[in-house]
Amino acid sequence: ARANADSSGISVPPSEEALLRAADHTSIDSVIIDKEGGTVEITDPDLRIDVGAIGKGYAVEKARLALIERGVTSYALNIGGNIAVIGGKTEDEGWRTAIRSPLDPSSYSLYVELTNVSCVTSGSYERYFVREGKRYHHVIDPDTLMPAEYFGSVTVITEDSGLADALSTALFCMSYEDGAELVASLPGVEAVWISDSGEVKYTSGVKVLS
Repeated sequence: ARANADSSGISVPPSEEALLRAADHTSIDSVIIDKEGGTVEITDPDLRIDVGAIGKGYAVEKARLALIERGVTSYALNIGGNIAVIGGKTEDEGWRTAIRSPLDPSSYSLYVELTNVSCVTSGSYERYFVREGKRYHHVIDPDTLMPAEYFGSVTVITEDSGLADALSTALFCMSYEDGAELVASLPGVEAVWISDSGEVKYTSGVKVLS
């Protein structure tokens, strides 16, 4: 279900009926992947695959690996906010990277140091519209069928950019407690959670700079 516009051109959220109807066609069981044959079959004719939660991260990961194969030892990629770094800025210093503030995207909530990792953020502050004083953004909570309301942004730091992209979206749709438990179960994964009020929480492995 997608937002439409009213007669004045202002975006209008889909109706509850439309959301429930669309939710009937989101089962992962309707997607059959044949790895050996290299095919994907969709058994539900009304289901569509949207790779928005992982597509850019996957592409950045392919670019990162291609650079490594070519012998690059120090490089930073920034593809629309999906960041992947190879090595550090110098032998003794990683790449300094800023995480935007969801309250004011022109400012930053904190700075982190990155070395041989990817850094991907999912947030509510770039793709959205406002209707009757309420912000409707593009990351949908599958439990409520509405934009997720747990955080202003979630950043994931790990080596694989595709994994970081997928995880940042998943954590954005989970409570902090559930998300922290998931991150703790995944080796080599760190995360930063920023609430709508600006409160910042992060895992112990995040290298925060002053």
